[in-house]
Amino acid sequence: HIEKPTVSKYNLQRIAGLGMNEEELKANPILTDYAVVDLNAKLDARMPYDDGSFNVVLCQLSIDYLIHPLEVMKEVGRVLKPGGRVVVLFSNRLFLQKAVGLWTGKDDVDHVYTVASYMQYSKAGFVNIQAKDLSARKKKGKEKMVVGDPLYAVIAVKSA
Repeated sequence: HIEKPTVSKYNLQRIAGLGMNEEELKANPILTDYAVVDLNAKLDARMPYDDGSFNVVLCQLSIDYLIHPLEVMKEVGRVLKPGGRVVVLFSNRLFLQKAVGLWTGKDDVDHVYTVASYMQYSKAGFVNIQAKDLSARKKKGKEKMVVGDPLYAVIAVKSA
């Protein structure tokens, strides 16, 4: 989630939430607005935002449940401003019975390649696709162990 210090630090004016659970969205005090949308409901599900509405789109811990990920990434490209960034965060923790088959049985590296492929093949104009391991770690060198759940980000920029 986005913390209050982050809102202040980056002078964030709008933080819109999109999800399937209205109670969770309503309970999030950081959101300036929200929309209840099931992006799995139909192949051409649209986000209720105008073209070029956002500088950043954050997809947090839900990419592994999308049954139409290419179409969703295309929608992300539509609502991003040119030069805007998409950040997809995920872990290897999930609800196995809800995750899509392509995701299950894969390792973390496969997940990174899968998300980057969604961005690339969505034809939404994403460039500079990168992956980052954001996992908290202890110790150094070969002893560098993950503490808690691993966390990965795949980041891209919408071409100008």
